[in-house]
Amino acid sequence: MNTWNDVTIRILGPVTLVRATGPIPIRGQRQRRFLTSLALRPGQVMSKEAIIEDSWDGEPPLTVSGQLQTSAWMIRTALSEAGLTRDALGSHDRGYELRVPPESIDLFVFRETVRSVRDLHARGKHREASEQLDAALALWKGPAFADVTSSRLRLKGETLEEERAAAVEVRALIDVGLGRYNEAIAQLSELVDRDPFREDLYVSLMKAYYAEGRQADAIQVFHRAKDILREQIGISPGERMTSVMQAILRQDEQVLRVSTPA
Repeated sequence: MNTWNDVTIRILGPVTLVRATGPIPIRGQRQRRFLTSLALRPGQVMSKEAIIEDSWDGEPPLTVSGQLQTSAWMIRTALSEAGLTRDALGSHDRGYELRVPPESIDLFVFRETVRSVRDLHARGKHREASEQLDAALALWKGPAFADVTSSRLRLKGETLEEERAAAVEVRALIDVGLGRYNEAIAQLSELVDRDPFREDLYVSLMKAYYAEGRQADAIQVFHRAKDILREQIGISPGERMTSVMQAILRQDEQVLRVSTPA
């Protein structure tokens, strides 16, 4: 499996190409948008219309065909500088295709590593999972497509941020498995503050507090969640959160075992 040092195309942060001697910035907003659109779907032909939608938010200039060709030429030149062949960017009658393996793009290295981490954690290999997850999270150099201004691509970037948040949640559960309860509590508390309506986060935080021997704090999390859910969206805690609360009160260790979220 590739590590972050081997990645050629980075989109988890500023859009950049990487070679042995260092990063190669993609100059020009059009080129960054173009490459980002293709890097999200390597090995697939993207229609010119889809690229135009991503690049100009549905309002292309009259010279759009020429600008696409110019952007493709500039990206091919940059790909060559990064050690790839110019035909790594293929052109078709209906669109363009980025002909690179997914493991050459940081997003797909991140996803594959997180899948491996979940499997390792489920098998109780917490230390190996921790090391791999550290490498996966290190791929993020800022918000996805940090220097791309297209509103359509920014929306896609926000979805990727949810993947990063899910990986941080796994990080917290691995820390519990390693006995690093304070680190887990800090991470889960931050996630709860960011997304206060996710009951599964409250459940994990309650379990982490309980594992740390802070039963009173675990109970307080439940009551805080109950107040937020009732006052802001008019619902009561679900069955899972309620059952965990009851398990805390009766100190049911089997129910309170921390597991990896899907």
